[in-house]
Amino acid sequence: MRGTDATIIPLLSSGRQYEHRFSSTLTAIHAPLASKALSDPGVKRGLIYAYRYFLVLVFTVFWGTIGTVLGLTDRSGNGGIWAARNWVSWILRGCGIRVVVEGLENVDVGRPHVFMCNHQSVMDIAALVQTIPMQFRFVAKRELSRIPFFGWALALGGHVLIDRGDRPRAIRSLERASGQIRGGTNVIVFPEGTRSKTGELQTFKKGGFHLAIAAQVPVVPVTVSGSQRITPKHSLRIESGEVKIRYGKPIPTTGMSARDRHTLADEVRAAITIGYDPAYQDNSA
Repeated sequence: MRGTDATIIPLLSSGRQYEHRFSSTLTAIHAPLASKALSDPGVKRGLIYAYRYFLVLVFTVFWGTIGTVLGLTDRSGNGGIWAARNWVSWILRGCGIRVVVEGLENVDVGRPHVFMCNHQSVMDIAALVQTIPMQFRFVAKRELSRIPFFGWALALGGHVLIDRGDRPRAIRSLERASGQIRGGTNVIVFPEGTRSKTGELQTFKKGGFHLAIAAQVPVVPVTVSGSQRITPKHSLRIESGEVKIRYGKPIPTTGMSARDRHTLADEVRAAITIGYDPAYQDNSA
């Protein structure tokens, strides 16, 4: 047995030496490559984007789950808004994004409004959720409710979901929404219907203006500047930086009828356009 041990010990020792040499060789080869890769600005930026997307995913699953549970248990839907504010706050802090707000003095927290905002980026939603000083509900396309966690919370939170492929159903949804608004609910509408590729205002959809006129409540024009640079449409980028949101003076709808919807749309478009801040918007990409 001693002879066997005497044979095995040198073999093990020799194996460890070869393993150490192989490991050292791999380190010598890969360390410069890794260092060179990390010194590449494109690789560094890609890793930062991946890290931010990971944070967004984790925060969305966490707060989306809480929002879904609250949507099932809290009939008012206000618990879901609380979850949404926390979700947005975590994402903004985690990704190094700061929201600058102006014009909150134009918002009367004692009465309902229809907030109409330009739409350049998903960060428009974050800026609104973080800064609106009262409870609210979104008017959104129904297909968003299919997104896991986020969509489930949206569907259960009392938000107004519009089926754009079914006109009669969409009209019924807007009629119910006008009743909610008259009952004191604030709603957020993106009148363009989808995000702008260029940052410039697109053609407005008429549904939101029918809604505001039917409810006979003021429209608050809201302008977000600089969000397109943070998360451009059809891009995987999430940049850090500042976004500015400005709440304009309310536009009354009292006494208006459906025939006045084009006049109202023109007023809202002009007010949103005036709200752009070139210091933020001109740096968008």
